[in-house]
Amino acid sequence: MLRSISLFILCLTLPTMAVPCQLRVGWEEWFPLIHRQDDQLTGSEYQLMQELATAAGCTLVFVETPWVRALQLLKSGQLDMLYGASRSAEREAYAQFSQPYRYEQMVLVVRAPQEQPPQPMHELSLATWLAEPRSNGQRRVLGLIRGFNYGALEPLLRPQAVPTRHLEVRWDQQLHQLLAAQRIDGYLVEISVARAQQAVGGQPVRLWTVSEQPHEPMYLMFSRDVPHQVIKDFNEAILARTSGSLAPHLRPDTARQRTPSHR
Repeated sequence: MLRSISLFILCLTLPTMAVPCQLRVGWEEWFPLIHRQDDQLTGSEYQLMQELATAAGCTLVFVETPWVRALQLLKSGQLDMLYGASRSAEREAYAQFSQPYRYEQMVLVVRAPQEQPPQPMHELSLATWLAEPRSNGQRRVLGLIRGFNYGALEPLLRPQAVPTRHLEVRWDQQLHQLLAAQRIDGYLVEISVARAQQAVGGQPVRLWTVSEQPHEPMYLMFSRDVPHQVIKDFNEAILARTSGSLAPHLRPDTARQRTPSHR
């Protein structure tokens, strides 16, 4: 009995071994933010996630899965973290959030005439654009990503009274293809994604900023099973980036002027 008590006391006095922090992160193609190149993941969002994780003392294991399924896996605890997420009351019911780690700008992408040179980007009202009918009198069709939360635009895109016509797909490239096939009249996407699509060529497009949507904060989204200390460590890593060495497009003060690339 005395020996058992001695061993118990010894265990209490030994230094606690830190449990390695390894997080399962859901991802899918989000060019140019995160994508495969030469069998390796790359892109500005991927690099940022790795930098924040390293500063927080964690390693990341990327699990490829569609966004809608990723949300369900996070809710059930089979994934630990998602990135580029908007914060909503619905999501707060089953997930934890970091502080904002960057800011987002969405643009409306529409077809442009083949012979038209690239036009400067101007602002329009999405509500006005949606209300304007096609030449045949039918309502315009807007392309959206399935499972995405469009923040301030949600009441406009999915109103309770008069539903808008929209077509939902899994990823951005499908929206570009549907626009070229004239199955949709426009789509909403991150500005950096839209510019990458412009650079590839094919269907000429014109980009419009949307007056109803300000630059919105993006969050890391964590499973309820992730310890609070891990989220605190990520918040400290985010704060360290915002306090001097942070690239301008990741600071909220400059984000209102111009940002790169929400879900």
